[in-house]
Amino acid sequence: MADATRTMPLMGGTVEVVMYGVEEPLANDYFEELHTEARRLQHIFDFFNPSSELSLLNKNRRMRVSDEMASILRKALEYSNETRGAYDISIGKQIMARKQGKSLPKISCSFRNILLEGNRVTLNHPDVLIDLGSIAKGYVGDRIIESMHEIGIESGFVDARGDMRTYGGREEVVRIQHPRDKNRTLNPIVVQDMAVATSGDYNQYYGSFDKSHIIGDTDFISATVVSEQLVDADALASCVFLLGTTKAGKFLEGHKDTKVFAIDKALDQHIYNDFQSLHFGGVECGV
Repeated sequence: MADATRTMPLMGGTVEVVMYGVEEPLANDYFEELHTEARRLQHIFDFFNPSSELSLLNKNRRMRVSDEMASILRKALEYSNETRGAYDISIGKQIMARKQGKSLPKISCSFRNILLEGNRVTLNHPDVLIDLGSIAKGYVGDRIIESMHEIGIESGFVDARGDMRTYGGREEVVRIQHPRDKNRTLNPIVVQDMAVATSGDYNQYYGSFDKSHIIGDTDFISATVVSEQLVDADALASCVFLLGTTKAGKFLEGHKDTKVFAIDKALDQHIYNDFQSLHFGGVECGV
């Protein structure tokens, strides 16, 4: 049977959806259903849309949120706590300033100022501005996969600008972008029924690599994570990136099923939890 590929505009870029074994007459209907669900979720988590649920939460400071929002906040806060604040979703003011090319404002809040009780959320510090860009894209990618399964597509692949997930038994070959040479990729890995996400300082930066969209003091320049769910891979890639070479290994002892490949500023490689088992091969970083 044929495969069908569609691309949807979503979350500030595009998301590619591959539906394996789906004939073209059905593909458009399936894709529209998937896109409708993805747009619904985007409207929940969009940091830049003033009418999104996230923006309303940031504005109102206290409100009852949707199940989707509560679920993502709960998971993000767990990772924030586990990394002791290296990963912190409360620093949206600094993220906004970085994107606008401004100096980072001084803030004194942390994830601990986000109180979640059931579906009730309270932001109890004036500096808190929640940004879920490090985790929401993964959640939406997972939901697209779940929707594909629900409508009867037995095998598929989602690529949300480098955050990928495959299901249904089909193998996918994934190449990791070289973090200092946009014309090169590193040796491939092969994944099946897994998710892959990468955090790095090289795709979104403002003037120099040390002013990337990821705010924090780290000596990693790239971290690629392979996990079961894309929401976890997305967040864990940021966690590992921010923890750096001194803390990532200890953190990953609590995530034995998460395979990680990272590169530091000296272009040295760091492999955790048997990442090389993914048909990795020797990676040349060009040093």
